Amino acid sequence: MTILNLSFAACGFLGIYHLGAAGAFLRHGDKLLGSLRACAGASAGALVAAVMITAPDKLERCTEFTYRFAESVRQQRFGAATPGYNFMLALREGIEEILPSEAHILASDRLYVSITHSTSGKNHIVSRFSCRDELMNASIHLADALAYVL
Repeated sequence: MTILNLSFAACGFLGIYHLGAAGAFLRHGDKLLGSLRACAGASAGALVAAVMITAPDKLERCTEFTYRFAESVRQQRFGAATPGYNFMLALREGIEEILPSEAHILASDRLYVSITHSTSGKNHIVSRFSCRDELMNASIHLADALAYVL
């Protein structure tokens, strides 16, 4: 049997595209998913990969959250950079609702998150998570860096 892995690219605005692709795999890709060993990603891609590995049954809920989240950002006067708007808190709250309590166990050695250190530029791939919070921190690390730049 062929073993397959999926990788989702970084780029916040592609997150909804990644969710659509993941949904198509879940609806129509039984054969492909039967061979799936691991998922990888960075930034928005890491978040989608985390949902694919830990809570594929909540993918539709994740998509609905993404639309609501995007709308809430658009309603802000200066988008995510609006003073007083906590982009990361809203993102974290949405992810907390979606990922199961045992997500870190489900994800270990099946989810690979690419993290680049902002000052050194060194890249690390993380695939072991000691707790759910560590998994969430790794998955939203790059989104946090983006919010900082904004």
